[in-house]
Amino acid sequence: MNMKKRLIILSGPSCVGKSPLIKALKKVHPEISFQMPILYTSRPPRSIETEGVDYYFRSEQDIRSFPRERFIVGQIRKIWQAIDLMEMQMLFTHSSLIILEIYPTLGKLFRDHPLIRKLTADFEVCTVFISPASEDEIHALQINKGFASPEETAAAIMLPKLFSRTQQQGKLLTPEVLEDLEIRASMACEEMKMGENYTYRIVNHDGEDSNNWRYTPPMGDAGVTLRRFVDIIHR
Repeated sequence: MNMKKRLIILSGPSCVGKSPLIKALKKVHPEISFQMPILYTSRPPRSIETEGVDYYFRSEQDIRSFPRERFIVGQIRKIWQAIDLMEMQMLFTHSSLIILEIYPTLGKLFRDHPLIRKLTADFEVCTVFISPASEDEIHALQINKGFASPEETAAAIMLPKLFSRTQQQGKLLTPEVLEDLEIRASMACEEMKMGENYTYRIVNHDGEDSNNWRYTPPMGDAGVTLRRFVDIIHR
C-alpha cells in the first residue's frame, strides 16, 4: 500500500450501506490497517452496536453541553452528534490511514475547524460519497412511477430499505420509529445533493438491509462498492 498519510471521509444517506462497508473492509482486507474515530450520538444504540466501539451513546442534553473548545457538535436530522478533537489529535499523530464515517453537514464542520485544518496539513484528504441511486436512475423512476419530485422518488427508494433494516434489528414500528424512518427517507435526496462535490461518488443499490453484505466477500453491488472503496484507499 502507498505509505502516504490519508484521511478518507465517508458519507451518504441513512441505510445506504456505510457501516456494512466498513465491516466488510475489515473482514475481507485485514491487511489494510486504519483507524476510525468514535463519534458521540444522541440516538439509542441498535441491537448490534456496542458502547465505545460503534459510538459513545449520550443524551442530547449531554452532547449539546459539550465544551466547544474540545468538541465539534452538530445536529443531524433529529439527533445530535459530536467529535472529540482530543481523540482526533491522537489519531492524526499515530495513524497513517484514518477513515471517518460522518454525516455530510457534520463533515463540513469537521473539515472547516481550525484544529482539523492544522492536523490535516500533512494528510491527503479524500471524500467518498455512497449514493443509493444515480441521478439518471432517479429521473427515470420519477417519470415511470409518476412521482412529483426527485425528493419523493428518493424517499420511495429509501423507505423500504429503512423499514427492512429496522425489522432486521428487531425494533417495534412504533409511531416514533415510523416518524424517524420517514424523516430519514424524506431527506435522502437533499443528502445526495450534498455529495456532489465529493472526490468520489459510488452508486450502491445494496443498502444496509441487503443480504449481499452477509457473504464474504460481499456479492452484487455490495461487492462492487467494497472493491471500489479498496481501490480508492490504494490510490
